Amino acid sequence: MRCVTLFALFATFGVAQPNEPFKPRPPAGVDEALRARAQEFFDLHIQGKFRKAEELVAEDTKEFFYSGNKPRYLSCQFIRIDYSDNFTKANVLMDCEQYVMMPGFANSPMKIPTPSAWKLENGKWCWYVDQDALRNTPWGRMEPGPFPAKGGAAPHPLPIIPTSPDFVYKQVRLDKDAVRLKAGESAEVTISNGAPGPMTLSLQTTVPGVHAKMEPSTVAAGGKAVISLRAGEEAKSGVLKVLVEQTMQVLPIQVTVVAGAAPHGLPIVPNPPDSVIKPPDSVGKKVTLGKDAVRLKAGESSEVTISNGAPGPMTLSLQTTVPGVHAKMEPATVAAGGKAVLTLHAGKKAKSGVLKVLVEQTMQVLPIQVTVVQ
Repeated sequence: MRCVTLFALFATFGVAQPNEPFKPRPPAGVDEALRARAQEFFDLHIQGKFRKAEELVAEDTKEFFYSGNKPRYLSCQFIRIDYSDNFTKANVLMDCEQYVMMPGFANSPMKIPTPSAWKLENGKWCWYVDQDALRNTPWGRMEPGPFPAKGGAAPHPLPIIPTSPDFVYKQVRLDKDAVRLKAGESAEVTISNGAPGPMTLSLQTTVPGVHAKMEPSTVAAGGKAVISLRAGEEAKSGVLKVLVEQTMQVLPIQVTVVAGAAPHGLPIVPNPPDSVIKPPDSVGKKVTLGKDAVRLKAGESSEVTISNGAPGPMTLSLQTTVPGVHAKMEPATVAAGGKAVLTLHAGKKAKSGVLKVLVEQTMQVLPIQVTVVQ
């Protein structure tokens, strides 16, 4: 079971496709229909209603679904959808929180990027599995072989099981997480992909007056991307954030703009290690949630408390909404040591989703998983 879980986890690294600047949009109603069916399928797994979920499974996959392991998720949200075959098939990537039965994981739920394949069958989107493709793993294609004799050794050694749930987030790394620039200076940051499959990167924030360019945006297994930074005349310090789409990992880079201008025609000398100013980790931990997940039935309400442990006031704003869930936050500006209360109320047509609260002073995002149950 542990090996199956590990294979499934690493398999998620291979589902992303490179961004296509002129990728056609799906016809009207196609995307909405797929999202509704996929959300229903994963919500039924959250509720443990697997017989009901069977109705959304393709005919050629029902036997596989009957006999296969059915995970019980705590929450799920969409990451991306990639269509193929003239919008008759699609790969859906969800970020699902669940307990993983592996050493070091049993008592701590973990958010795992979870891929699923969908195809149109009799006019409806159905979950399916290409069972032949299951033999393709990051270590090559698995072929059935003779079972070892009693007392004999396994023909191939088992992979090493990681003992920490954060191993997923160590696959993509920065060569440095802080740079210092004067007006007119340039610098580069290298991002290395140690995962067994390609990773898609995107810039989530900008730094005022600092031009940032990243190439390539999709990094092959073992490959690298380079972020080129150049400070303009009116550049200011800030934090550049890079998102790893497959794992939803955010890589922050502190850009510190110092006084003075770079001499024209002279090469840029890298800053020595002791001059690099790193953003203190405590900055992003001053504003905290009383809880980061709520479960609601239609008509029910719940409250989430947001505490400000910073030495000054913090301004909060809602960055996303959840369909059918009314959200009200008071107050919007929280004094040092104070609290805000976020009140959530589920309407009759409420659906599960993620509500995001932005702390404007630090650009910290506080996600709250809202799960609507029957």
